[in-house]
Amino acid sequence: LAQGNIAGLQAPIVFIQIRVGATPRAMAMRPSTNGRSWPSWTFLLASTFACCTRVHAQVYELAQVEMPGTFTLQTHYHFFITSHADDAKTGGAQSPFGGATVDFKDLRVKPKDNEPNAPSASKLAGYSSVQVSLIPLDKFWNIIDADQFCAGNKLHFKGGDTHDEVVTFNVGADAASHTADLKFSGPYALTITNCGDISGLAITGSVEVKNSWGFLPAIEFNKKAFYAGASVFYVITALVWTALAVQWWNQLFSLQKVLTTIVWVGVIESVAGWAMLEKWNSGGSLPWVLFLMTTLAFTWKFVAIVEMLIISPGKGTFEEVSIKGHVALLSFMMVVFNYKVVMVFRHCHNIQMMQVCLNAMPVALMFAILVVWTYSTLGSAIEMLEEQKDQKKLAMYQKLRIVAGIGALGAGLCGALQILDPTVAD
Repeated sequence: LAQGNIAGLQAPIVFIQIRVGATPRAMAMRPSTNGRSWPSWTFLLASTFACCTRVHAQVYELAQVEMPGTFTLQTHYHFFITSHADDAKTGGAQSPFGGATVDFKDLRVKPKDNEPNAPSASKLAGYSSVQVSLIPLDKFWNIIDADQFCAGNKLHFKGGDTHDEVVTFNVGADAASHTADLKFSGPYALTITNCGDISGLAITGSVEVKNSWGFLPAIEFNKKAFYAGASVFYVITALVWTALAVQWWNQLFSLQKVLTTIVWVGVIESVAGWAMLEKWNSGGSLPWVLFLMTTLAFTWKFVAIVEMLIISPGKGTFEEVSIKGHVALLSFMMVVFNYKVVMVFRHCHNIQMMQVCLNAMPVALMFAILVVWTYSTLGSAIEMLEEQKDQKKLAMYQKLRIVAGIGALGAGLCGALQILDPTVAD
């Protein structure tokens, strides 16, 4: 058995690289898609581009993955599975896809391009020490021994036991494919192991995982029903509100007119969100156009609500918002968009809580500033209406302040629940 050790590893498991040999090299990695360690702030921007180029839903392209060195194990990605035995509540028995499966497609190793020490093609002809595996995350350290994970040039499990929940595929110099069933529910870590003595390698092919309902990860499945319900709600609300608003358009206040726009943006957000998940589920690739539409609609809707609340009562317009105010709102829109993108890939790339909090801090700070700004503006508007003794508008703005307060508390609670994510253990 090859010997080694691991240092600095944190629990729960993060993206790791374990190497055994004379110079053990093991570390708790920053969230990454190729086994490299990135500074936390760099990841905020780089994760988006890495996901765009390599990960499409539960399809992981290996072409750009840096192969591990000799006697090294790397983790790269998390897949979320609901097994055939556990998915009856989601309609798995009627699913055309059957049970959960993993497809290893056209996997092969080759000499790394532009690598002086890369082996020749003839030397790789009989090399069979590279394995691509899916290992249940909650049992990872019950299966993998950090000191003894290579034996006989193959991946070795603790005590030499076999594990039905682990799926392993041997990758050679010739392209090969294989399909296997995933029998247990939960998150799986995608690992690449090189238990041989050849380095300077590259790997090509892809790993595709399907649940019984399609390509959607198990943690995304229920969102499709949520977006479908939100779509119905928004469409009905938009049609009713627009029909009433058109009849009284000349008598409406500015904020009431803006509500018409906001509710239709809500339609775009919810319908695009549902279409995104539906296409993702059937095709296996995250449709980036629909994803951008959903995320941008969410951020613009929020900013429009804030602007609506801070314009003057009556016939006030958006031109009343200062240039600094528009810049502040645009900046808030940008940080919210960044936060939404990172949260989408939080679990599949196992982004650490510190990274999530670093993303959330600018959003929380600017949100607090906007709430104070909005309440101050509404207070000034209410004082002005009291002086004018306009009881009709005054009553409306007093109710609006109460609704805005409830909305701010609700938004803060939802944000905290997203960050803390009490369902992650399930």
